[in-house]
Amino acid sequence: MEKGCEAGMSMVLSGGMLFSYAEVYLNAVNRLVSMENREYRKGDWNIFAMPLLFLFRHYLELGLKACICMKKEIEILKAVSRSDTSREKRLRAREMLYEKPKFTHDLPMLLDDMKKCFSNRDYSFSENVQNYLTRLSNYDKKSEAFRYPFDTKGNLSLPEPIMSIDEIKKMIKETSCELNSIAFQLIEDLYPLNTAFLNKIKR
Repeated sequence: MEKGCEAGMSMVLSGGMLFSYAEVYLNAVNRLVSMENREYRKGDWNIFAMPLLFLFRHYLELGLKACICMKKEIEILKAVSRSDTSREKRLRAREMLYEKPKFTHDLPMLLDDMKKCFSNRDYSFSENVQNYLTRLSNYDKKSEAFRYPFDTKGNLSLPEPIMSIDEIKKMIKETSCELNSIAFQLIEDLYPLNTAFLNKIKR
């Protein structure tokens, strides 16, 4: 075994780790939704909707990044799984798998990256969910609008509600269902490839 390989193999692949974080944020979103109260019904927008949308947007950001990472990991592992792959290429692949991913907070850019990674229709979002994602990204492109009541220039971030609470609930339910479905399939595809790869590295 190469020096440092054992430590590397004990790590969680970046995509899986990111999605674990995404799930925790989604759980927080669902718990907050269940706490809906009369204050929001009266129009107290900032108190209820801002933390809810902030957490949900962060779930989306992490979830998209996780899917992109896992897709790249799968492609790398498939490429090195062939019997004619040299030991040097396998070791380089291991290094690539554990490199720190470089990502943006820009939601539209992440959505574009997601589309580039997946040509299979099974991994695409429905038109309805794409509309939700576009709408949300228009309001909060770089994860700033829901964090503060004003922007860096002193202007109000969101002077009006972007959608009703019923729309927010529908967006959360439909979007998380589709994103989680994609992620779970990637995790299922990734596991046997990762296991086989780690077994090769041990040799």
